[in-house]
Amino acid sequence: MDFTSIDPNSLIEMVRAGDDAAFSRLVSLYTPMMNKVISGFVNPPFRYDEAFSEACVALHRAAMSYDLSRSSDVTFGLYARICVYRRVCDLLEKCTRHTPIVDMDVELISAESNIEQRLVGRERMSMFVERARGVLSEYEYSVFTLYIEGYSTAEMAEKLGRDQKSVENAKSRMLKHLREENDIFSDI
Repeated sequence: MDFTSIDPNSLIEMVRAGDDAAFSRLVSLYTPMMNKVISGFVNPPFRYDEAFSEACVALHRAAMSYDLSRSSDVTFGLYARICVYRRVCDLLEKCTRHTPIVDMDVELISAESNIEQRLVGRERMSMFVERARGVLSEYEYSVFTLYIEGYSTAEMAEKLGRDQKSVENAKSRMLKHLREENDIFSDI
């Protein structure tokens, strides 16, 4: 089957049905995004192939969990990017947490890379959030921060003291504003 003309949502449905060829096409479509996410980690303690494997697992899980009915709110690409980023961050944390301590000359140990990676990651996230803050209203920004932390609409409504419809509307406006201003995020 020729998958080149099939839209991502159809591919996602095929992946959910167990079509390995559809998943391979999804991987090839999103490989540039996964490479960009992986390359954002400076001197990681893991190999590229290990990170790419984890990114593929995250992409598969994203395909399985993506809400197709909400595709006008959040594109699969953005959802997948967030999933891949979180998965690679988890891999980084696991690698750095389980690094064995051996008897070495302290002068030979370079702790800068882990510190630098964390600082760069925090700086990038901070830049993204700051740019989003400049685009969004105060209420939309509150919804945005809860959204990226993974809260459901019901949980957001409870935390913000608003009804779910208000939160849904703010989410829609927030995503619309972020999509309209996506060029300000391109260099992050």
